[in-house]
Amino acid sequence: MSIDINRIIGLTQEKRIETETGVENLHIGFQNQFAEQRQIDPSGHQHRAPVVSWQENGETRRFVPMLTFQVNVTETPWLKKVLGIEEEPDYRVDADALEADIKHRLQEARKADVASV
Repeated sequence: MSIDINRIIGLTQEKRIETETGVENLHIGFQNQFAEQRQIDPSGHQHRAPVVSWQENGETRRFVPMLTFQVNVTETPWLKKVLGIEEEPDYRVDADALEADIKHRLQEARKADVASV
């Protein structure tokens, strides 16, 4: 079974998230590192979630966000299927929800770190 590993969040967005949340050395990577990265959409297609890592007080912290999915309503999947080129997943990762979740979790981690000092 194939796995969808599109880089949903690019380097420009990553830098913006780093600035907005105030974390240091943010990296949002899509390399296959943890089993939790393999997530399945409602139609059964596999997707790879990113690993989010950053530095906090000299320590590397990381998490793997849960992906949310939207029905893929673009014309591309329909056209490719009609032409017999390939069959794309019926769902796609909700990029806006992923970015919002990453920001929220980074901000919560910073609050927890500040509270523990």
